[in-house]
Amino acid sequence: MGTIVLPAAMVLGEQVVDRAFSRMGGMFGLWIPGVGNAVMLRDPALIRQVMLAPADVIDDYEVNRVQSPVIGRQGLAVLDRAQNRCLRQIMTPALRPEALLRLRELTALRAQRLVDECPVGTPFALGPRLRTAMMETILTLIIGEDRSPAFGEWIRVTTRMFQRAVSAEITVRYMLRHVGGLALWPSFRRSMDVCDRLIYTEIDRRRHRGEDRDDLLGVLMRARDDRGAQLTDQALRDQVMSIIAGARTTAATGIAWAFERVVRHPEVLRRLTAESDAAAQDVYAGAVSYEALRVRPPVAFFGRKAQRPFELGGRLLRPGTAITIHLRALHHDPGLYPDPTAFRPERWLSKRPGGYGWMPFGGGQRTCIGDRLTLMLMKTFLHVFTRSAVLSPAEPRDEPIKWRAISNLPGHDCRIVVCPRTTAP
Repeated sequence: MGTIVLPAAMVLGEQVVDRAFSRMGGMFGLWIPGVGNAVMLRDPALIRQVMLAPADVIDDYEVNRVQSPVIGRQGLAVLDRAQNRCLRQIMTPALRPEALLRLRELTALRAQRLVDECPVGTPFALGPRLRTAMMETILTLIIGEDRSPAFGEWIRVTTRMFQRAVSAEITVRYMLRHVGGLALWPSFRRSMDVCDRLIYTEIDRRRHRGEDRDDLLGVLMRARDDRGAQLTDQALRDQVMSIIAGARTTAATGIAWAFERVVRHPEVLRRLTAESDAAAQDVYAGAVSYEALRVRPPVAFFGRKAQRPFELGGRLLRPGTAITIHLRALHHDPGLYPDPTAFRPERWLSKRPGGYGWMPFGGGQRTCIGDRLTLMLMKTFLHVFTRSAVLSPAEPRDEPIKWRAISNLPGHDCRIVVCPRTTAP
């Protein structure tokens, strides 16, 4: 395995990564500004070795601190294994399938409202509207069904903050964080401070009123650790931001890619529409969601770090080496998926994704706790849109992949055309 210097490997795009894998196989070495020595993987056997390694050999949380400017130091993704396991046990009941039934109904209503708001018969970008809809849906999960002016303020403040948090600028600033790249970013800091005040005000209001609500914030405020201590306000804030960040990154982008793929595959759209009309099941919508997350994973990569010398693929990794799992390259491995670039939901009708070849939500103990929630959101939006409207692409060519922060976004923000089914030819 060779090593290449790619000071902007992830900024230069997929072609750079593809060429490197083509030359060097399932793993290659690189150097990343702000990170240092690293290896990038797409081989599922090597990924499995990394994921199953003991915690004292492979660190699975320090590298996630790239998210800490947004989710804080106590967010689920950046806690050590013991703390992560404890908090997951607290949060999981609020995200089980039976607990999501009510949210599914609310999601369907929000999706229908979005369909009704779409321009008719003219190309438009669905992506920004999806991000707003996702923000409203996730905030409903977090703080409840509140349509007061305060809820609107939550939408405005969090949307404004995340527009900066997922900008290309944050990538450069994170690489320069040791020389003040993040600390010297007043507009981001101001947006974050406004967002934090909103969260802390809601926590304080509930404590003083003795409110005991069934939304996710209520679940977290009732939680106690093994010693009977409740979560601190800082920990509560960080979990709220973690959930919002995950929904914006994975759910909203995943749904946008699902629509971008579906409208360019008429047979898939026809079959999905037939299922949504029947309203009896969501098996095909699930297959569409799995396949969209495979061919266009919303998160570009996730990582680990060697704590001790670690032999991987015939190479001895030194302590401190970052290990990056490149998801699109993994998901396009022809050894795992025949004709890997083709969009074929039928791949998943006789099986469910598993193992180390499909990882849009990460893996191991660090698997995204909102994976079921994301899939529910995707299936619901797909069904509501295809049941209510005739969809087509704004242009026949595939939208390019646009890399921003750690996300893969539709290059034209999912431009489609929506026509009412009653008036469509």
